[in-house]
Amino acid sequence: MKKIKRSISILLIVMMALAMLGGCGNNSTSGNSTADGDSTKIEKTADAGEAKGTESNPFILGVSPMSGWYAWYGVKDTGIFEQNGVYVDLQFFPVYSDSLTAFYSGQVDGICIAASDAVAPVNEGVDFKVVLVNDNSYGADGIVVQDGINSIEDLKGKTVATEVGTLEHMFLLKILEENNMTIDDVNFVNMTINDAGPAFIAGSIDAAVLWEPTLSTAIGAGGKLLYSTKEEPGLIPDTLAVRQEVLDSSSDAVQKIVDSWFDGVEKLNARDDDFIQAICDGAELTRDDYMTMLDGVTIFDKAKNEETFKDGDDYTYLSYTLQKSAEFLLSTKMIDEIPDDLSSILDDTYIKGAE
Repeated sequence: MKKIKRSISILLIVMMALAMLGGCGNNSTSGNSTADGDSTKIEKTADAGEAKGTESNPFILGVSPMSGWYAWYGVKDTGIFEQNGVYVDLQFFPVYSDSLTAFYSGQVDGICIAASDAVAPVNEGVDFKVVLVNDNSYGADGIVVQDGINSIEDLKGKTVATEVGTLEHMFLLKILEENNMTIDDVNFVNMTINDAGPAFIAGSIDAAVLWEPTLSTAIGAGGKLLYSTKEEPGLIPDTLAVRQEVLDSSSDAVQKIVDSWFDGVEKLNARDDDFIQAICDGAELTRDDYMTMLDGVTIFDKAKNEETFKDGDDYTYLSYTLQKSAEFLLSTKMIDEIPDDLSSILDDTYIKGAE
């Protein structure tokens, strides 16, 4: 099974790597695989001004393992891209941070990226736009606890583990705040999810904030789900970002890609057998495993995208989520300042232009 950690903190690693490479070097991506599962070396994308999305010059889309993003396999392998007149190569990145490096150094044209990870590069002057929301976590992230813990308040004095700087860390801080608590009220342990899951199962910690599939594994081993992103809609959106130079040179191709996503969502929502099988083949998942993972996200169609791109004052609105994510990053010293205008990276042109 293809798995990934979605972490805000790795953005700093990416930016450091880019600084050392001068923004033009090739990171170590030789182990990445294409949508067809073949190992490949990623070629640098076209120069500014050269149109993308043609058969001879396809749009290169970086995809990492996540249940919502897996839908791109269905879009490609059932021929939806071609039906809409655009050619797209999916480049699979087992390591999410590798995809970020490839995107910011111009090796891919677009990327699947958690919205919170789009904050830090704004301060670094990276020129891109978020043009689409693919999904929101809806139970794929949660707090799992041992017997005897029945509320957030019961976590006081208990050992709670997750990794500092991750989306799970932000989730934990928000839930504590909503219950008039802070991180100082618990015995917090900074631990990767790969370590926190087994530690919880072994009984070494009282609670852990995990994501799928580790979350389900912990629950299956006897843990109790205390709270999940089902209670926090919009907190963790996953998006499609495109480099500005590609938007400038190939706007028509980007429109066709967004159109193709919405066509795919129709098939996914209808549980089209061929579409789902294409996803499972691309993601190397059984149908049962994928359908279980799919229950943990809300897939975004055109109507949901139109709503989330509006201005609003809760986590159902993308601009609000970005602002709160920036405040979190600042509070944890992951960034030095909050960007002046985060809304500048949001572009709903292609959502509005979709048929």
